[in-house]
Amino acid sequence: MILALETEMAKKILWAWHDGCPVAASSEKRAFEMASYARRRWNSYERRNKTRSSTMEGQINDLAKGLAGTFTEGGLPMVGPLIVDYKWLSEQISLILHNRS
Repeated sequence: MILALETEMAKKILWAWHDGCPVAASSEKRAFEMASYARRRWNSYERRNKTRSSTMEGQINDLAKGLAGTFTEGGLPMVGPLIVDYKWLSEQISLILHNRS
């Protein structure tokens, strides 16, 4: 089930790249790395944010920050305006993750 979920997410990430998203992975290998990271980050949100109420928007923002910090050279401080693209990509991925929860 995890492999099927990550495969679906990786396809969405590659679709995003072909749709013009500059932060989405351009290779299948990198898309699977992003998908695996995103799934783990999504599933650990409540454990990492015990004092915050769990909202879809909060999880999307958290996922965007995590992806940006992990997949941007130099980490989150170097993301700048691309955070908007990471948030859009996170919204696309979250639709899959939320429907599978």
